[in-house]
Amino acid sequence: RRRIADPHVLTLLDRIIDGSPTEAAGEPACGQEVEIPPDPPFAKGGAIGPLERRRGIPIGNLTSQFFANLYLDDLDHWLKEQRRVPAYLRYVDDMVLLADAKTDLHEHHAALADYLTRERLHLHPRKAQVSRTRDGLNLLGYLVFPHRRRLRNDNGLRFRRRLRRFARAYAQGRLTLAAIDPSVQAWLGHARHADTLGLCQSIFDAIPFIRGADR
Repeated sequence: RRRIADPHVLTLLDRIIDGSPTEAAGEPACGQEVEIPPDPPFAKGGAIGPLERRRGIPIGNLTSQFFANLYLDDLDHWLKEQRRVPAYLRYVDDMVLLADAKTDLHEHHAALADYLTRERLHLHPRKAQVSRTRDGLNLLGYLVFPHRRRLRNDNGLRFRRRLRRFARAYAQGRLTLAAIDPSVQAWLGHARHADTLGLCQSIFDAIPFIRGADR
């Protein structure tokens, strides 16, 4: 409501957000709508504090990424305009802060944790860490170094296993190349943003697709 004025859009967003029966008592009958009372306004002086408001959005909803970008927009401005973080990037709820001194990063980390607590959010206890860029940043499925990007080892391993399953199914006549291709192209679309030429060659050279082969 601080960002959007259109009442029709707000009504639609309310229906989506309140569609999660996080705090509804019991299981609703089939077709029964769950009545969830609306929260008081977010403005200061409201009848309920930020720590008592319901929280969360439907996991996996197609609007979740949009909500994350909208909801964390204030955080972006706070980090850049008030904290003066030298370099910062965020994709939905994955973020990276860069600075020249480790002490600065620890200070930003503490301030960020405090800010998120007030918003009823928290940093992942194991993933939020201070590290050197030369050791690589684990970000969005990649290991990002100052001058190169690598695909994470577990990503390549999972795809190799999946491709072997596809090859067996193709050999047995249970799958066609047309059915397999979208999954392969999706992985290649992700892998091509890293230095993966050698990895791709090793995977595809080792797993041929032969109809009727005993695999």
